[in-house]
Amino acid sequence: MANKKQVLKQLADYFAKKGKILSPAEYKAAPDAPIRFTLAKRPFGSWGRVASMIKTNFPEQWEKAQPSTEAPVAPKVAKAPKKAATAKQPKAKK
Repeated sequence: MANKKQVLKQLADYFAKKGKILSPAEYKAAPDAPIRFTLAKRPFGSWGRVASMIKTNFPEQWEKAQPSTEAPVAPKVAKAPKKAATAKQPKAKK
């Protein structure tokens, strides 16, 4: 169990530094990964379980590893005032 916590702590700190939870492909390709992918995944069984364990056990690192979901707010453009509706004159019958 102690080994599992140590692996999880290393991964949580690494993902917090990166600013996101990496996918397995991204993690395998990363040259600065703290431990090999297989050794990181083995105690947990799946990569999804790694992420859920980080969320449960290390919430501060989890928050840092989540990308900002706030969309930039577009400036509001003032609409031109509508023209007053003119009453249509009925056509005179001849």
